[in-house]
Amino acid sequence: MSQIENLLSLQETDCRIRELERLQSDIPARKALEESRLDGHRAAVKAAEDYLKTKQAAVKDIEVDAGCLREKIKKLRMQQMDLKTNKEFKAIQDEISGIEAQINGLEDRELVLMQETEEAKTSVENSRSSLASEEAVIRKDIHTWEAKLVEIESEISKFKAEREQKAALIDPVWLSTYRTIFSRRDLALVPIEDGVCGGCHMKVPRFVVHDARKQAEMVKCSYCGRLVY
Repeated sequence: MSQIENLLSLQETDCRIRELERLQSDIPARKALEESRLDGHRAAVKAAEDYLKTKQAAVKDIEVDAGCLREKIKKLRMQQMDLKTNKEFKAIQDEISGIEAQINGLEDRELVLMQETEEAKTSVENSRSSLASEEAVIRKDIHTWEAKLVEIESEISKFKAEREQKAALIDPVWLSTYRTIFSRRDLALVPIEDGVCGGCHMKVPRFVVHDARKQAEMVKCSYCGRLVY
């Protein structure tokens, strides 16, 4: 095989390795994206749970306030037993009525809060169910990506070994030039077709076309610097 043929074979392997390494580098980002989706569902569960706790605490506060008011009524009724005039009795009775009105207001508010609490519980259950479902899907996806990563790593190792074998067949000067260009370009070695470079698609001088056809020495595109044949 000629140097050009050996280089083309090497380039094919290098392109495959480059593509595999790109896929390899993409997998952690894909996994991170999946985890981010899961974090979003966890945040939704946390928000629903916090909202439920807020409603439950509000109900508890109302129960405490209502309990304090009922104790106050008990004390006032005890005071009524020691009163000597109807005026004093009525004054305390009016105060008791006012407190009872406050209790009624608290109880009305408690009923609303209890309804909101039940709705909040449903929201928590739905959020947890959604999290569980999404977690199962995401864990499966992540497992798939991890298995793919192992497969890619195995392929990269195989192709790298193949690349070393192919590189050993190439003249060191040609190989060094090829590697320098390939590190900066999508392809290091491209064909000339109808007088046009297959890399930059510029029309090259005739002497370049002539020299490239002979394949006796390295020939570069006058514009992009790629090796041409």
